[in-house]
Amino acid sequence: MKRYLINNELKRSIRKSGYSLRQIRQKLGFEVKNIYYRNLSINENHLKKLEEMLNLKIKLKEIKFDYVKNLGKYAYSEPVKPIRKNKELAEFIGIILGDGSVYKNTLNITFDKRNTNYIEYVNNLFKETFNLKFKKRINPKRNEAHLYYYNQNLIKRLVKLGLKKGDKIKSQVGIPNWIKNNKLYSKRCIGGLIDTDGCIYFCKREKHIYIKFTNFNQQLLDDFKEVTKNLGYSFAKANKRNACLYRKDEVVRFINDIQPCKANGVIYNP
Repeated sequence: MKRYLINNELKRSIRKSGYSLRQIRQKLGFEVKNIYYRNLSINENHLKKLEEMLNLKIKLKEIKFDYVKNLGKYAYSEPVKPIRKNKELAEFIGIILGDGSVYKNTLNITFDKRNTNYIEYVNNLFKETFNLKFKKRINPKRNEAHLYYYNQNLIKRLVKLGLKKGDKIKSQVGIPNWIKNNKLYSKRCIGGLIDTDGCIYFCKREKHIYIKFTNFNQQLLDDFKEVTKNLGYSFAKANKRNACLYRKDEVVRFINDIQPCKANGVIYNP
């Protein structure tokens, strides 16, 4: 994508547009503050959007952008070894579908930072599956921890495995067919989904344990019910965003067969 040198005329047009930088960002979907205060160049796509919104007719000088020089080590993505479909990968896909996100060049998984045992479990699973090591970031103002990895080649592999970049709800990404069509893979993927977007809790009124899965992605919720049904479990619709397993015998079998981490005390439950 072409890039152009930002000049004072462009900055002046932004300042005199009648819009605040925040209003422009909200309308166009990118951070204009950086263009106005920090960046030396602007990409072709952002420039066109600014021109259309502000009715600009400015000629900017095109520049040759050297990604290695400007982005350093982040411009280069290390090769990723061929990924073999197996039960560990199926579980990891379930974890990403639950609490993960796949962007242009980045894989990120979000946790409650108090769940230290599970964070370590996922970290080890990633290393075992991809022979790569996550980076870790803690949010000091919130109970959040993030495991993330920046690698364009990894993202390409994950997309080929059935995941999608960007907002999971908008893209309606679901469980890949290669997992659906394999019973062992299905079990491990469902385990990953329960450990991220599910809960196992004791109902005081009924005096027994329930298992619930919650998700705002309708496709994923439908796939979850389809796969668990194929595995012999009767998850009922609790409401629009939840599926719940109530039958005592199936709950016991699910815990023994699927073996989610949440069932054995690995995850901290406040």
